[in-house]
Order: sequence, then C-alpha cells, then structure tokens
Amino acid sequence: MAQARVVIRGAALEMGEHLLKTTKLASLTELINVMFSRYGRHLEATWEVLPAFDIDERDSLAKSVPTVVTQISLPAEDFTFDEPISRL
Repeated sequence: MAQARVVIRGAALEMGEHLLKTTKLASLTELINVMFSRYGRHLEATWEVLPAFDIDERDSLAKSVPTVVTQISLPAEDFTFDEPISRL
C-alpha cells in the first residue's frame, strides 16, 4: 500500500478533528480516505466552478450565461363543454 505524509493547516485540522468526532472514525487517515472515496469525483467534476460571493460579480456571471428559451404552443381554442355537468 502506498503511503504519503500530509500536512493539515490549523482550521482544516480543527474541522478534521470535529469530523472525526461526528463520524466516529479512528484517525485522520481514515477520514481522508472516506472523503476521497465519497467526494473525490464531485470535487473533480466541480473544481472549475468559480464561486461568486460578490453580488456584482454574481450578476455579471449570470448575465454571461446564455438563456435557453423553449417555445410552448397553446391550444388553438379553449375547450368548452357542450352539455352541463350534472352528475357530480
């Protein structure tokens, strides 16, 4: 089995320790293995997504995204009843 040493910075280490208590995993190694196996594909798929925290930045990004418009056809005429509804 391949091994690597990982250095975890302060806030990330605190979160890791919190997650150890929450998940009841035995070590940070197990926690990292679980995170990679469960969330690795999601991280890879969404890595290029840029967060827009600033409202102006978010608005400019929204304007640059193309809008898809789907035409909905309406019926030629409204439906009408020929006879009164009497058996309710």
